[in-house]
Amino acid sequence: MKDIKFCVVTDTTSDIPEEIAKNYDIKIISYYVHMNGKEFKENENIKPEDVWNYLKNNVNHLPKTACPGVGEYYNIFKSILEKGKEVLSIHITSWGSGAYQSACNAKDIIKNENPLANIEVFDTKTVSLGTGILAIEAAKAALKGWNISETLEHLKNLRKNFFQALTNDTLKYLAAGGRIGKAKTLLAEVLKINPIISIDEEGIIFALDKAIGRLKAYQKIIDHMEEFFKNKIPLNLGLIHAQAYEELEKLKIEIFKHFEIKNVIMSKLGAALSVHAGPGTVGVLAYPSHLSINNK
Repeated sequence: MKDIKFCVVTDTTSDIPEEIAKNYDIKIISYYVHMNGKEFKENENIKPEDVWNYLKNNVNHLPKTACPGVGEYYNIFKSILEKGKEVLSIHITSWGSGAYQSACNAKDIIKNENPLANIEVFDTKTVSLGTGILAIEAAKAALKGWNISETLEHLKNLRKNFFQALTNDTLKYLAAGGRIGKAKTLLAEVLKINPIISIDEEGIIFALDKAIGRLKAYQKIIDHMEEFFKNKIPLNLGLIHAQAYEELEKLKIEIFKHFEIKNVIMSKLGAALSVHAGPGTVGVLAYPSHLSINNK
């Protein structure tokens, strides 16, 4: 193993499966969910299932979410620096969350204390496993002995090649939480269609398409994937669901009919993101497999 120069930090909105995070020594900080008058820390005392079950009967009284505070990033950054490593902190789109800014503030405080401290904060301009896969790739780069600058160039290139799509039976959760972005055009039809949303290069949600019925929505997602990946190159997938595993399997089967798939990561949409996307959400992130770092 080559000398590891930096450590990767992210948060629970990256939806990285626990085993993968452990294998790559990715440091994950918890988001907060405020529900039923109480504060919960994601993956510590609240699970996605808790949010899914709550939302089924309380769409008009959504829980609140909050990103980790500056002090939490400060503490984990300091602990890594004290072990002689540098820090690469990787975050969900800054358009929909304050995590990136909290991490930047923590970096500024530490740099004032120690100008030589090397901390980089990266806005992935994506969500969920989009952020998670970039964090995993960064951790792979660290194991290869890459420096942070090399790694950031890799992440930026990989992000440019992401295809992302989410669908649900409704946009009411996104609308209620104020995370609707450019997808407002679908609101008038929200009760009649299956909206298909994506996220642009600036990290803003937009309406990709719409369909009547889930199976037609999955087919439209595949149509967009075929347009995005014009050449039939092998792909890696990130698949995510919120109380919709069987639906995600249907989408996965359809994707496998049309593409050669090299690697798949499947995960649940975490508690904090589930507040905004709602139960029933399924999503796919796809990218060319040859762009992924191979640690073998």
